Amino acid sequence: MIKPPYLTVGDKIGIVAPARWIDQEKYQSVVSIIESYGFEVVRGKTTYLEHGPFAGSDLERLVDMQNMLDNTGIKAVFCLRGGYGTIRIIENLDFTKFSKNPKWLIGFSDITILHNALYNLQFCSIHGQMPLNFSGRSENRGLDKLFAILKGENLSYTLKGNINNRLGTAKAVDVGGNVAILCSLIGTNYDLDTDGKILFIEEVGEYLYRFDRLMHHLKMSGKLANLAGLVVGGLSEMKDNDPDFKQNAEEIIKDLVTEYNYPVCFGFPAGHIKENFPLVFGTTVSLVVSEKLVTLTFDK
Repeated sequence: MIKPPYLTVGDKIGIVAPARWIDQEKYQSVVSIIESYGFEVVRGKTTYLEHGPFAGSDLERLVDMQNMLDNTGIKAVFCLRGGYGTIRIIENLDFTKFSKNPKWLIGFSDITILHNALYNLQFCSIHGQMPLNFSGRSENRGLDKLFAILKGENLSYTLKGNINNRLGTAKAVDVGGNVAILCSLIGTNYDLDTDGKILFIEEVGEYLYRFDRLMHHLKMSGKLANLAGLVVGGLSEMKDNDPDFKQNAEEIIKDLVTEYNYPVCFGFPAGHIKENFPLVFGTTVSLVVSEKLVTLTFDK
C-alpha cells in the first residue's frame, strides 16, 4: 500500500463536493478552521453549486473531482460532505495522474466509495471528518487528531471495554466504511476483498430490520467470514418499527459473527458522531481487545 506524502505548514488543501451541497454561510468557518492548522484552502467549483440535492450536475462534480485529483499543487482533499451522489461519478474518474502524484483524500459515509476505489488501487486514505461536520477546534478532538495525521504524527487509540466485545488480538490492514455503501458496491469494480483484513463498519439512520438485512448481505457475500478483526464504530440514530425488532444494532452484529473467532471491538468513536476520530484505511493496524481495554495502533 502507498501512503501519500505528509503535509507541511503552508501546503494547499482542497475542498470538493462529489455528493451533496452545504449552505454557503458555513464556508467562512470551514476555511478559518483549516487555516488555523496552518494550511491554505482551495475551494473547488462545486462548493459554490446546487443542483437539486447535489453540489452541481454529475458532469460538474466529475470535472471538479478530477481536477482536485490531478492538481499536483494540492496535497490533500477534503470531501465536502456525504449524503448521496459519489456513485454517480465514480466510474468516470481517472486516477492515472493521481497515481503518479498521490495525495490524502478525507471523508466518510458516501465517500466510502472513494476509499474503496483508492484501496483497490493500493493507496491509503483517511476515514474522517468533512467540512459539513467541522466545529471549533476547542471542542473537536477528532479534527485535531486528523490534522496531526496529515502532518505525519503517529496514530493510536485506547478505549474502554464494551460488554459485547470479543477478546483477542490481530494485526492486519484495515478497510471499511459505511455498511449500506459497502453492500451497494458488492459485485462492482469497487468491491472490497475483506479476507485477512480488519474491517471497520458504521451506520446511521437505518431501521433495525433494514440494518439486519444489510449485515446479512455482508455475511452471505463472504465479507465477514475470514476477517482478522472487526471494529464497529457509531451506529447512530437507528430506528425501530412496531412491533419492536427485539435487538439493537450491536446485538445484530454480535449474533451474526458468533461463529467466527476473530476479535471484535464495539463502540469505536468514528462514524456519524460528533468527534468522529480518524482512521487511516489501507495501513497495517494492531488491534488488542482485552476485558477492560481496547487498543488500536496504526503503523507509521
